[in-house]
Amino acid sequence: MPVVGKPKPSAHALAPGQASISHQPHSVSVADAAASSLKRKRSVFQKDRKAFFCFLNLQHMMYGFGDDPNPLPETVALVEDIVVEYVTDLVHKAENVASKRGKLLTEDFLYLIRKDMRKLHRSTELLSMNEELKQARKAFDVNEETLVVTNE
Repeated sequence: MPVVGKPKPSAHALAPGQASISHQPHSVSVADAAASSLKRKRSVFQKDRKAFFCFLNLQHMMYGFGDDPNPLPETVALVEDIVVEYVTDLVHKAENVASKRGKLLTEDFLYLIRKDMRKLHRSTELLSMNEELKQARKAFDVNEETLVVTNE
């Protein structure tokens, strides 16, 4: 028959008055962490931000991408939050890229979207169209000094 007695002290036994410290990492699911991060970011945006987009313009954009012609106001607000968060993050990343040079350039944004070919192509297309518009405006910009010289 086995002898029952005091348990043998282990090497990890605590002295009287010592608190037990768990070496297990605090487990938080990825979904919980993402949700709390999103709530924190939304609250930051909602506290001190103005309406970045006109509500009606955002509704029209959403409709253009296949949404209902009259989406719920909550949906429009959520899309606005997502867009503002994306643009803010992109600007911060571009600032980090440009920090070595000290000047933020258009190329910094193109560098950040270089792996997304659709965004890169559309961005370069819009930039070239902007240059064309500048040239067209410049051609129609009438300078009074040149008018006086040509009339004499």
